[in-house]
This record gives sequence, structure tokens and C-alpha cells, in this order.
Amino acid sequence: MSQKTEENKIQTEESYMPMTSSDSIYGKRYVGAKELVTLFVTAEINKFNVEGYLSYFMLNVFGLDSRIIAAFAVANLAWDLINDSIFAYIVDRTRTRFGKFKPWAFATIGPYAVACIALWVTPLFIGDQNWGPLSWQKIVIYCVISIFKETVGTLYNCAVNGLDSTFTPSIDDKAALIAIDNIGGFEKVPVYVMVILLDLAAAGTIGISVENVYIFMGAGTAFISALGMLVHIFVIKERIVQVEEKPKLIDGLRNFFGNKLQVCLSLSNFLSAFGSVGGPFSNLFWLDVMGSASLEVVCGVPAAPLTYISYMYFPKLNKKFSTKTLWIASKAVPQLGWTITFLIGINNLDNLWIMIPALMFAEICFSSVYSLGKIIPQLMQQEIIDYGEWKTGKRTEAMTSFISSLATKLVTQVQNAVSSAVISFIGYEAGVGTVQSMKTKQAIFAMYTVIPIVLGIFSYIPMLFYDLDDKTKTIMYHELTERRNNIIKKSQEKAIVPATEEK
Repeated sequence: MSQKTEENKIQTEESYMPMTSSDSIYGKRYVGAKELVTLFVTAEINKFNVEGYLSYFMLNVFGLDSRIIAAFAVANLAWDLINDSIFAYIVDRTRTRFGKFKPWAFATIGPYAVACIALWVTPLFIGDQNWGPLSWQKIVIYCVISIFKETVGTLYNCAVNGLDSTFTPSIDDKAALIAIDNIGGFEKVPVYVMVILLDLAAAGTIGISVENVYIFMGAGTAFISALGMLVHIFVIKERIVQVEEKPKLIDGLRNFFGNKLQVCLSLSNFLSAFGSVGGPFSNLFWLDVMGSASLEVVCGVPAAPLTYISYMYFPKLNKKFSTKTLWIASKAVPQLGWTITFLIGINNLDNLWIMIPALMFAEICFSSVYSLGKIIPQLMQQEIIDYGEWKTGKRTEAMTSFISSLATKLVTQVQNAVSSAVISFIGYEAGVGTVQSMKTKQAIFAMYTVIPIVLGIFSYIPMLFYDLDDKTKTIMYHELTERRNNIIKKSQEKAIVPATEEK
């Protein structure tokens, strides 16, 4: 046997160690504590961003007219349809000795980071220009950077999501990483830093303008986030073996539409996306209605312990109730809290003694099922991908992800456009520090709280037909184990035969 063949055999055995039926009901555990901690830390660093402030930044700092933002969101839909489908097909057919997703992740992380940073730092280079909200220069700059970010980001996210779905065949490993990844809550740190700096800058305490806080926090966190993900990509392994035959386009369609569970979840996500209309109003609510970004942190203090406590009782809930029931609870409890908060606060927006307790109540409802909302949807998606492989014999993660997310993305983009249009319709006056009228504040409050709930209420219906039980999962993972072991055995035999003939 040649040295190269021997190395390939060792690498194959190390990456795709056979599972045995005696390890657990769902298969062997592959990821040790050291690797798990490394993946957790790097994933947490990747969360160090303030992307949630980008729309507010483009409106009030970059100074782009809200109608332009809305129009570009709609125009972006056609481009999403083209580049997402092409990239998904290319990625699914990729076969290299480094894996299916890893080469694409390494190739795109740099350009994607540059695009993210470019959006934040642009005002530094056009600050001296007397360009208005409708100037063609601003429109061109925004469009070029955004299209580049969207294009590269599609391939980057496709690769990263693929890595997360193939780093282990064990659903127990995946559940463990999902749990510790979400319990870290590191994504809250940059938000807390951001709101404190914004209030200090507005008060003139730190000697830096509010506009520059957005610029440096946005660009700085994007850079740190990219470094964390670079290490994450380097460390993570693709342990799920891919069949040698490259899937055709029709295989991806069959894997999606022939998978009842995937259709249910995707349809539910599609209907949930109608509730994304409230997203851009989050910052408007805290900054323009409540008058202080720091109040968001204050209102979350009583609920903070519940966020971590929810992970303690998650295992018991997971054993006692079905995945479908837990999914419904993760949606319904927070929505009930926000509905009650809206009814209390709609006529008391200027009364902090009423608003703060009401908002604390909503945060408590949200945090009480925090672990469910974070773990269940991700775990369901991983199980659904394995279910598709079980039914068809092929994994088309990229194309399945593209189809399932396309409709949701289309609705979300339209909703973002609608949100931007609504901002102008309700009489919102742009500009840092501008005081809004009471009618405008009430409209912002409604868009932030109950309107998303009303628009996304039908998302519950498809999940009533989601029926993957423990018995079916046990059978599925045992059969997948045997099937993957056979693929590994055949690939090893092919590697040995040519070397023997050469000798």
C-alpha cells in the first residue's frame, strides 16, 4: 500500500469512525470535551456583533432615506433567488479531501468580513460631503456594498451552516453543542456595551459622538466576530460521510418536498416570517419611545437568571413533552407576555413607573422558555436533515436549506421593506435626538409588540402535523449508522485495491 493511500485511509477512519449500536439509542458520541469547549468559545466570539443596530444606523447615521432602503430590500429578492440557488447546487456537489463545506467557509469568510465592516465605516469617508438622504452617491455606495455582502454572505452562511450539520453523526453531540452555545448568551455583551456607550455619548460624558459609537462598535465587533469564526472553521471537522455520487438538482428537490417534516417546519418558518415586520422597530422603541437604550438592559435584569435556569429544567421538559409541544410553548409564552404588556402600556408610554414593570414582565415570559426557543428549532432542523438522508440515501444540506429559507427570506425582505415604508407613514422624523409625537410613539410600540404576533399567528398550524417520535428516531439513527459504515467500508476498499495492483 502506498504512503498516500495509507494516509487517506487513516484520515478517513479518524474522521468517520464507525458507530456501534451499543453506544446509545442514537449512536456513538464523537466530540470530546476539549473540542466541544473550543467550538463553544469560538462560536460565542462570532456572536460579538451589533447587526441589530444596522437598520437604525443606515437611517440615522448614514442618512439614507427609508424609501430607498425599502426599495432596495424588494429589489434584492430577485438576486437572492438567483445566487442562492446557484451556490446551493455548487456546494452540494463539492467533494474534496478537506470536506464538502470547509473550503467554501475558508474562501468566503475574509470577503464577507470586509463587506460587513465596509457598511459601518462608510460615513467616515463621506462625512465631509454634503450628500442628502436621496443623493445618488449614497444610493450607489449602499447598493454596491450591500449586494457584495449579500452575495458573499450567501455562500459563507451556506458553508458555515453545513459545517454545523456535519460535524458529528450523533444527535446527542449536536444537542450538547446547541445547548452550551445558547446558554453562553455572549451575544448580549456587545448589545449591553452598545447601549451604555450610546447613553454616555448622548450625555457628552465620554467625548465621542453617538454617530462614532455606531461606527466603531459596528466595525470593531464585525472584525472580532470574523476572527472567532475563522478559528471555529479551522477547528471543526466534517464527520458525516457524503456519498460518492454527486447529487443532481432533482435530488435536492426530492429531499425537500419528499420530507414531510421539512415541509412542516419550513411552512411554519415562512408564516412566522410575516411577524418579522417588528424587527426594525426594536431600536426605535428603546431610543425614541423609552428615551434610553440602557433601559433595555434594566428591564432585562429580573429575567436574566431565568435565562440560565430554563436550561436546568429543559432536560425534564424534553423527556416529558414532545418536540412539537415544546416548540409551541417556546412561541406562545413570550407572545402572551408581549400582548399583556401592549395592553398595559399603549396609553402609558410616558409613565416609566408603569412601562418598566410591564416590560420586565414581558422579558420574564420570554426568559422562562428561553432554552426551548433556542434549542428546539435547531435540534429539529438537524433531525430533519438526518431524516431526509434516511428516506432518500443522499444529503443535500445546501439545497434543502436554500429552499426552506427562500420563502422565509422573501417574506422577511418584503416585511423589511414594509417596515421601512411604515416608518415614513407613521410620521417618524429621522435624526439622532429627534423627539417623536405621541401617535408616532404608539405606532412604534404596536409595531414592536403585537403586530408581529398577529401577522405570524398562522405559523402554529403546520407544526400540528410534525410527528417525529422517539421510536422512529431510534430506528432512523440505527439504520443511518449501518448505511454510513457501509459507505466508509466501500471507500476504504477502493483505496486499497489500486495500491495493491500498483504493487
